[in-house]
Amino acid sequence: MNRSRLAMLLGAVLLLLSLPPRAAPAAEGGQLYVRHCASCHGPSGRGDGPDATLFATPPRDLRSGFLAKYSTDDLVKRVRTGAPLMLAVDTPALRARAADVEAIAAHLERLPTIDWRVVERGEELFIDRCEICHGQNGQPGPHPPAGVRSPRDLSDPAFQKNLRDDQVATAVRDGHRNMPALTPRVPQRDLPAVTAFVRLLSPGFVLYERYCAACHGDDGRGTGSFAEVGQRPAVVFDRDYFHRRDPEQVRAAVWHMLDAQHPAMPHLRRMLTEQQARTIIAYLKALR
Repeated sequence: MNRSRLAMLLGAVLLLLSLPPRAAPAAEGGQLYVRHCASCHGPSGRGDGPDATLFATPPRDLRSGFLAKYSTDDLVKRVRTGAPLMLAVDTPALRARAADVEAIAAHLERLPTIDWRVVERGEELFIDRCEICHGQNGQPGPHPPAGVRSPRDLSDPAFQKNLRDDQVATAVRDGHRNMPALTPRVPQRDLPAVTAFVRLLSPGFVLYERYCAACHGDDGRGTGSFAEVGQRPAVVFDRDYFHRRDPEQVRAAVWHMLDAQHPAMPHLRRMLTEQQARTIIAYLKALR
């Protein structure tokens, strides 16, 4: 899952593939850019990364002519050793971050209790039969299909709280209020799987998919797509993990994890060598 993260990675890969074969240093720069910069500055440097909204002053659009005003040496120095920019944190965004921590922690605590074989089958069915109206992760988009009236946000905690499993299954098979019955109907044998996946949907699920699943995997066992290319996390979110930590320790870990997704700018001296910073600048200057 975690389609938004994968889309950003795929976009960066496509950009790298578009470079001429002789541009190996620029390709390395693209990889470093995705790792250290893209979450704020966006996959193509437009200042539209997934974390851009956290800041009162948005990250700079690096494609607006800013890079042309400075030499590569000046830009490398700015990235690695320059005076830090004052990134004013927006207070409502900070409150939202605290709410995100609570939501992710609640989702993490569910991971060891989930029958993933059933949930994965339910996700396949949901994508095939339900996503067109209810949207990715159960959150409808702004433009539903023609003839569809206001699909429900299935990740809404109020919805999850007020509906029993059997009511979810009935709605999937027979429809409910504005929701018509699916045609052809979902077979009876598949209803438990769809219900199990729908029950997994929540704000915490959506955030975990965005920030965590690419490395930690949907099940929290370090089996995400990034783990397959050498970024396997040491932490496994199993029963033993939660047995050895109190809730505050879990929330502190989530907060620090989110901080890691929002790198500071420009103090990257310990993360990047001068040559690596130079390859990032070369990559950005080569973008058209």
